[in-house]
Amino acid sequence: MLATPAETPDGEYEVIRLDLGRLHPTRPGLVRIATTVEDGLITSAQVNAGNLHRGDEKLFEVRDYRQIPMLASRHDWTSPFIGETGAAHVVEEAMGITVPIRVTWIRTLLAEFSRITSHLTFLSWVGHHCDDPDLENEIASTIERSRTIWQSCSGNRIHPMITRIGGLEIHPEQEWCPGLREWLDEADTLLPRLRADLESAEGIREVAVIPTEIVDAYGLSGPVSRTSGVDMDIRKGSPVYDELSWPETAAEPLGDAYSRLTALCDDVTVSSSLCRQVLDRLPTLDGPLATRLPTAIKVPRGRTWTAMEAPWGRAGYLLESRGGTTPWRMALRTPTFANVQALEAILPGTRTDDVEAAIASLGWTLGDLDK
Repeated sequence: MLATPAETPDGEYEVIRLDLGRLHPTRPGLVRIATTVEDGLITSAQVNAGNLHRGDEKLFEVRDYRQIPMLASRHDWTSPFIGETGAAHVVEEAMGITVPIRVTWIRTLLAEFSRITSHLTFLSWVGHHCDDPDLENEIASTIERSRTIWQSCSGNRIHPMITRIGGLEIHPEQEWCPGLREWLDEADTLLPRLRADLESAEGIREVAVIPTEIVDAYGLSGPVSRTSGVDMDIRKGSPVYDELSWPETAAEPLGDAYSRLTALCDDVTVSSSLCRQVLDRLPTLDGPLATRLPTAIKVPRGRTWTAMEAPWGRAGYLLESRGGTTPWRMALRTPTFANVQALEAILPGTRTDDVEAAIASLGWTLGDLDK
C-alpha cells in the first residue's frame, strides 16, 4: 500500500493499493510505504512494516531447544523447512553435534525443494502482471501438489516440523521420493512460459536498479545481490553441495527487476538439478536419521552464529546460551527484512506504475519480515 501526498490544501494523503496477485506472499499482513511523488516519479519513500506481533525471537527464549525448530518453521511460510533446519543447525553447532550423513543429504534435498516452491510462489506475480491467468493457475496447482508431497513426507501439508536437533523425523523415502521426481518435472515445465512472459513483459526492465554499492550498505544477498554483481551464495563449498554439479546459468547482472525475476527462474533450474542428483544418491546412503541426545538438552555457555542460504539470501541465526535448557537470546537475521529496508533507497526515481515490479522483485513474507 502506497500513501502519497494528494494535491489538497489540508495535506491529506492519497492511498494507492497495490495488487501483486492472489498467490503472492506479500498479500497478507500490512506494509505501508509513504512516498512523495512528483510528475509520476517517486522522490522519497519510507517503509513501515507495521507491528505484526509475531515475536518469534522472544518466544524462542521460553521454549525448550527441541521445540524451537517447530516454532522456526513458521516465520517464513514460503520455505518453512529452511527455517526449522537453520534453527536446529545453530543448536547443533553450539553443542558440537555431528549430524548423520544421511540426514545431511535429505536436509539438502528438502531445502532445495523448499527453494523451488518459494520461488514459484513469488513468480506467480509474472502471470498476474502479464495477464496470463493460465500460468498463474498452473503455478497455484503446482504449489498445491507440493503440499501433498510434504504431507506424505511429514504428515503436514505446509509446516513440515520434521527437523530434530541432530536429525530428522520423516517417513521412509520410498513413500515420497517418486512423487518428488514427478513434481520436479512439473515445475520444470513452467519455466519456459515464465521466461517467455518475462521477455515480453512491460515495466520490468531498468526498473528499481540496485547498484553494487547498495548491496553491502543494506545487507542484501541471494538472487538480489547476485544480479547486482555480488555472488555471496554460501551453499557452494559446503557439505553435500560440493559433491554436486551445478548447472550453468546465464543471468545478466543488470541489477533491475527483470534480472532479479529471471534469477528466480535460474534458481529453480539449479535447485531442480540439485534435487535430482540427491535423489539419485539417496539409495546408496544408509545410517540413522537421528543422533542420541540426553533427555534434557542444555547448550554450553557461549555465543554461536550460523547461516544458511534461504530462498532470498543469507538467513542468520544467533544463539546465546547461559547453560540452561532454553536460549538466553536467539536472534534471526532474515534476508527479506534487508530487501524491504532497501526499498527506501531503491524506490526514489521509480515511476508509480512500476512500483509493483520493484516490490515483486524484492520479495518478502510478513512472518520473515517481522519476526
